[in-house]
Amino acid sequence: MDNEFNAFDAGVSLGGLRNKTQIRILIAFLVKSVKDPLSESMAIEAVQAHGLANYFEATQALDELIDNGSLVSSESLLYITPKGAASLDELESDVPPTVRETALSDALNLQLAEKNKGSSKVDIVEREDGYDVTFIILNKGTPLMKLTVYAADFDQADELKRNFLKNPERVYSTVVATLYV
Repeated sequence: MDNEFNAFDAGVSLGGLRNKTQIRILIAFLVKSVKDPLSESMAIEAVQAHGLANYFEATQALDELIDNGSLVSSESLLYITPKGAASLDELESDVPPTVRETALSDALNLQLAEKNKGSSKVDIVEREDGYDVTFIILNKGTPLMKLTVYAADFDQADELKRNFLKNPERVYSTVVATLYV
């Protein structure tokens, strides 16, 4: 594969992809590798989360994969076609393993956060000296647990929120297990 840098690199971190073909390969890899279908927006977000690809290049790559028949989009969910899977088998190694692993981890975390959205919520309330971050875990709309934590600034509060939404069940089981010991 030609490793020429032919993609816009605004917002791309060191070690990220600057080659259009590699960006297409990475997106196809994500769609093939996740268990549940990946939404178009999650595919783009997953390659951007750690600066692995430029937003516009990723969007164009996704469109090209759909146009050339490597991927199919149905109700904004992506599926790999036999043609796409065969091409990926040949080309997957052209994208560094660390890039593939990072993007896959981000895609899985995005899917998990989306799945958990209805079963949990987070409220961030400003106070004089920082923020109160309240985590609420729901079961059929009924609160099972409500936990409030202090954050010094909004960035810290937002990070707490993102981390909680990745796996609220883990937070719940850890707190409950600690209380029952």
